[in-house]
Amino acid sequence: MRLLIKFGYFGWQFTGFQRGNGHNSVEDCILRVLHREKISENIQCAARTDRGVSAVSNAFVVDTDRKPSMVLGILNGKIPGMVFHSYAIVGENFNPRYCDYKTYRYLVQKGEAGPFLRMALSAFRGQHDFRNFCRMDGRNPVRTISSISIGSRGNMIYIDYKARSFLWNQIRYITAYALEQSFSENQQDPFSLDEKYPKLMEPEGLILKDMVYGEIDFTDGISLSKKKQFRSMLSQQNLRTDVMENFTSLTK
Repeated sequence: MRLLIKFGYFGWQFTGFQRGNGHNSVEDCILRVLHREKISENIQCAARTDRGVSAVSNAFVVDTDRKPSMVLGILNGKIPGMVFHSYAIVGENFNPRYCDYKTYRYLVQKGEAGPFLRMALSAFRGQHDFRNFCRMDGRNPVRTISSISIGSRGNMIYIDYKARSFLWNQIRYITAYALEQSFSENQQDPFSLDEKYPKLMEPEGLILKDMVYGEIDFTDGISLSKKKQFRSMLSQQNLRTDVMENFTSLTK
């Protein structure tokens, strides 16, 4: 049975995402538990977030003969700093990287943004060559951002990005550029730059909100004890409140 699991994590509690990235990466923490409990020896992840980046709903698949509720119960019981909240049974060839679209949120203090932020961000919607706004890794830098929206809560502004796929560090470069331009009404076309934009936002402000698979129905898999544990963690981490508030829908 191939099980698709959605999960969240506080990025600053881990040494990165990919296995082998430090002593406490997200993947390594999951794999150690799966191996120790004889559930599986491997997983395939949907998105590899940068060190310090958090997630509400990243996803991975695991092949196992255990009951889904048992697998999520073990993972939730053994790994602090993560919550494994929903699952679906998928076909044996299902690849979690091929989602309908994914959404990211970047959080900034209101004082960091000027009155023309919306204008600055609008230039990045649609299909563009983002080679000057990413860390190149051999992939085609042409991407399509289907929507960029802005909201606020308290003293924070949040910028939501939606696309089928993103490039390495793309959102952090775009956000840095847009914030810099947001204080000027006379803005240049970002794609007229002759070289790579030099500024990059910190990873801690970025959250992978969701991986959307339109044809798949997910089942809630959070136990009451895990919800209580996560509520406690949310209340204790006052310095991270604005990021953690994005998890509250999972802990009600």
